[in-house]
Amino acid sequence: MNNVSRLLAVAKKGWGLPVLAAAMLPVHAAALDIDAAADAAESMMKLRCSLDPSQDVVAWWKGTLFQQETGKAPVPLMGFEGYNICRSEKQADGTWRMLSRELTFYRDLKTGQILESWDNPISGKRNTVVDVANDPVNQAFNPPGRPPMALPWMKAGDRLMLTLNIPLSYPNPLQPDAFPLESSGPVYAGSEHFMFFASRKDMENPALKSVPLDYSWTRTGPWLPWMELGQRPGGLLYVAQGAKLDSLDDLPQDIRERVRTRYPQYAKAPAAWTQPNVTSWTYYRDLKHKPAAKD
Repeated sequence: MNNVSRLLAVAKKGWGLPVLAAAMLPVHAAALDIDAAADAAESMMKLRCSLDPSQDVVAWWKGTLFQQETGKAPVPLMGFEGYNICRSEKQADGTWRMLSRELTFYRDLKTGQILESWDNPISGKRNTVVDVANDPVNQAFNPPGRPPMALPWMKAGDRLMLTLNIPLSYPNPLQPDAFPLESSGPVYAGSEHFMFFASRKDMENPALKSVPLDYSWTRTGPWLPWMELGQRPGGLLYVAQGAKLDSLDDLPQDIRERVRTRYPQYAKAPAAWTQPNVTSWTYYRDLKHKPAAKD
C-alpha cells in the first residue's frame, strides 16, 4: 500500500492528525536475518557483491604463488594481483545471480613488475606468461530445486567470519593427448578456500546494499598450463588477501593501464547472464585453438 492509500484508509476511520502523520511514514525494509537459511542467498550477495543491480562491485586480491612438491618446503615462484568485477540480478523465483568477470596478472617477486615471460626454475626454460582473463565467472545463489542452506557464520562481537571450502575434481579441459606439455592429467583436481570478514551491523543494516569486505583466498591446484610442466609430480599453492574497492580507480596504475589497452570489457560487469563459465584452463584451451586471422 502506498502512502496516499494508507492516508485515505486512516482518514476514513476518523483518526486524528498524529495517527495520520504516522501513517505517512515510509515502511522500512526488515533487517536481514543472516542466520536464516531463507536469507542466505541475499546475505551472500550483499557480502560478496551488492543487492543493487545497477552497482558494479570490484573485489581485489594480491598474493604469492608457491611451488609444492612432496617432501619439499613450498617455494615462492611469483606474485599475482587481480580483481573480479560483479553485479547482481534477482530472478522472479527468488534466485540471486552474480554476473562477473575477472583478471589476474603475475608479478616478478623482486621487481613487482607484471610478467610477460618467465624463466622457469623448474624446467630451466623460458615460458610466455598467460594472464588470467576469465569471462564470464557467473554464479547463482538459491537456484530452484535446491533447498536453501544457512551460512556457517562465526561471530566475535560485531565481527562476522565465514569460511567456504570448495573441493574440485572434474575432467581436465586440457587432455594429455592433445596438450602433452600443458596437461596435468585426465582429471583436474584442486581446491579453493575462502575466509570472509565483515561487520554484523553492516550486514543487518537494511540501508546498505553492499558491505565493506576483507577476505583471504587459498587455492591448491596443478601446474599452470603455460608453465609446460605436463604431469610432473607436484603443483601450486596460491595464498592471497583482498578487499572490496570503491572503484577501479583504486587498482594499481599498471593494472588500470592493461585494462584500458588490452582488456577494456573488464571495466564493467557483464550486461547479461551467459554460460558456461571460463576458467584459466578453458581460456588457455580456447586461446590455443583460436583460428588464425585471415589477410
